[in-house]
Amino acid sequence: MAVLPSYKEIVELIKKGATLEAQEKLIEYREAIMALHEENLTLKAKIKQLEENLSIKQGLTFDGRSYWLSKENQKDGPYCQVCFDSKSKLIRLQSIETGLWRCFSCKNDFSTDEYKPTYSF
Repeated sequence: MAVLPSYKEIVELIKKGATLEAQEKLIEYREAIMALHEENLTLKAKIKQLEENLSIKQGLTFDGRSYWLSKENQKDGPYCQVCFDSKSKLIRLQSIETGLWRCFSCKNDFSTDEYKPTYSF
């Protein structure tokens, strides 16, 4: 965090007629304010991201195989359990066939009770 020059110090420099030194202190003051402003913007962005992550986590339900996101009383998903638990990423599963879902990110398959594997020997 930037250290701000003392306001009293700047005033005293001006009273003494040390305008060059006062100007230098004002420049330091301005630079410190800009650094604080940038830090403030960064922190606001982090807060926004954390709030979004919290909102997503609060809307998630786990059915034992995959995650589902509740949005306005609508169930959205399924999402990959492996990707979310390991990387906190919501990766939508793709339907391969009835009851069989695949995550194209981590390459895991997930099945539901509807899945009836077909074996051909």
